[in-house]
Amino acid sequence: MIIRLLKKLGYFLPTLIIVSLVAFFLSKMPSGDPVDHYLPIDSDMPGSEYEADYYKKQYTKFSKALHLDLPLFYFSLQSVAWPDTFHRIVLPQKKLVLNKLIGQYGNWPEINNYYTSLEAVESTFFQWPDTIAPDQRINFQRSLGLLKNGYQDEVITALYQQLDQALSATRQLPNGSLAVAIMSPSLQENKNNYQHLKNTATPARLRTPALRWYGADNQYHRWISGFIAGDFGVSVRDRRPVFDKIVEAAWWTLWINIMSILIAFGLSIPLGAFMANRPSEEKVGTLNLFLFFLYSIPRFWMAMLLVIFLTTPQYGMNWFASVGLGALSADAPFWNRFWERLSHLILPVFCTTYGLIAFISRQVRGAMLDVGKRDYIRTAFAKGLSRKSVLWRHNFRNALFPLIALIASVFPATLAGSVVVEVIFNIPGMGRLLFDSLLGRDWPVVFTILMMVTILNIVGNLVADILYLMADPRVEIDKG
Repeated sequence: MIIRLLKKLGYFLPTLIIVSLVAFFLSKMPSGDPVDHYLPIDSDMPGSEYEADYYKKQYTKFSKALHLDLPLFYFSLQSVAWPDTFHRIVLPQKKLVLNKLIGQYGNWPEINNYYTSLEAVESTFFQWPDTIAPDQRINFQRSLGLLKNGYQDEVITALYQQLDQALSATRQLPNGSLAVAIMSPSLQENKNNYQHLKNTATPARLRTPALRWYGADNQYHRWISGFIAGDFGVSVRDRRPVFDKIVEAAWWTLWINIMSILIAFGLSIPLGAFMANRPSEEKVGTLNLFLFFLYSIPRFWMAMLLVIFLTTPQYGMNWFASVGLGALSADAPFWNRFWERLSHLILPVFCTTYGLIAFISRQVRGAMLDVGKRDYIRTAFAKGLSRKSVLWRHNFRNALFPLIALIASVFPATLAGSVVVEVIFNIPGMGRLLFDSLLGRDWPVVFTILMMVTILNIVGNLVADILYLMADPRVEIDKG
């Protein structure tokens, strides 16, 4: 048994690795810059040298805190034209421009020299005398910013002409000659570097592949190591640890689902056995039809009906507590808080349970009816065993396999929660947390929940295999 379980576990580990890879790379695909959530300033075009320098330092600081300056994975396969340190460039616009230039020319050293000299031109501009007319400064800075973000040759050439014209106009202003004297050498050096970049282009390098090995110091390794250690990162919405948010939400989801599961299995198994034991009775047919009707009712519709008709005095049926968890504070006596919370969970538990009762009872009925046709059941009756003994010791035991499969699906449900129920009843559980995180693009929370639900699916399947072996040791789970 142990060997077969170890073999089954060997199938699960690759599945977990694949899911972790999918979750990690999906987390890198959403639009928007994750660093923007952490920046203390919001400035796409800093106006002064101090603001520009402060922006770069802050952006670099938070990028390193999020490990965005590391390679994505253990290795990469890309063109030899890209340097193996390209991941260290974290400023998004700079990375975009350099990426486009490499894709055109392929000569990284010359591209790097050109962009470095362009940054020097920007620093030189901030040394202009304050007496230069504001309009002239704004026009020159706008052209310089466009040049810094440009990567097409015709655009860059046109911007160089605009900058030359702006310098000529600046020369006519008071202290303009000083400004031109400050700016001209660095601008001319940048133009020379750009011309050298074009003259030494090596586009053939773009077609030469290169396999780069980065080792364990990469973003995926940091992420999966942190996940295994219980460090799920920080929420981008409120800067709280993701672990703390999940623990708080999981508490209420576990309350709801554990109560629902206990009630569902506690009622469904006797109900299914009762219907299987008397299949021809009219009341059993009516009950089966009612269960089918109950199972077909959408959960969101049932939840809305319960909220509207059973929690509001407008319809004269204010029988249950309304949505939420009550208004008692944490300082209130424990039993007062307990009973108030419990009164608010009655309807959510019902919404989570009624469909399970209908489904599980029909599954138990169907499995027991199928087993009841077997020869060994007729033999048991022929031996004079009581109907109750045959029903539970022979029929029910051999009809356990569909029930075991249902138990396996319970594990992820206990943590994932029900988004519809928790949102409608305003329960701060895992389903509500997932819904709010998706709306708020809080991807660290979303992908942590995805990974945890995947792990619970794997655990559920493993538990199901153990239960299969306990129910029938002849089962070959290593072939499943």
